[in-house]
Amino acid sequence: MNGNRLERLDGSIYLCGFMASGKSTLGKALAKELKWDFRDLDSVIEQKESMAITEIFREKGEAYFREKEREYLLSLTMEFKGIVALGGGALQDQRIVDHLKVHGLLVFVDTPMEQIVERVYESEERPILFDESGKIKSKETLFTELKTLYSGRIEFYKQAQITIKTSLFTSVQEMAEAVKDKILRHV
Repeated sequence: MNGNRLERLDGSIYLCGFMASGKSTLGKALAKELKWDFRDLDSVIEQKESMAITEIFREKGEAYFREKEREYLLSLTMEFKGIVALGGGALQDQRIVDHLKVHGLLVFVDTPMEQIVERVYESEERPILFDESGKIKSKETLFTELKTLYSGRIEFYKQAQITIKTSLFTSVQEMAEAVKDKILRHV
């Protein structure tokens, strides 16, 4: 029965949320739970551009990255059915949100800002961690900047058909099972 219900879902399941919210980790677990394929949009970009995200930001700028992010995301919606972990800024405008909701199901991975700051602070792969001179920002500065960035994106995240609050779960597996249950109730 559950398999039949999932077949009714026309398109992919797109995990959205702020950077370091756990979209990729949850996406892999959910893909395993549903026996679907998984793609991480940032990894797709890195593969297609033959550069790490940090290099793209440094060498070509954020505008170039966002253009490529949009291009590769739109092509994924047409060529792939499975679980897709979006980048934190992939929902750039209302048209992208609407497009994803037409071509699948949007799931908001809602993670507390304190946890996001800790994860970003521990990962040197995040361009926002560094100031103009290449030094690591203070946690206070990082928190303020992330909060500002988040406030500009939350309106898009909240339009997801399903929201999962990560703070309510003790394991990724438990969270994946909860998302699966919510998806099955939705379709």
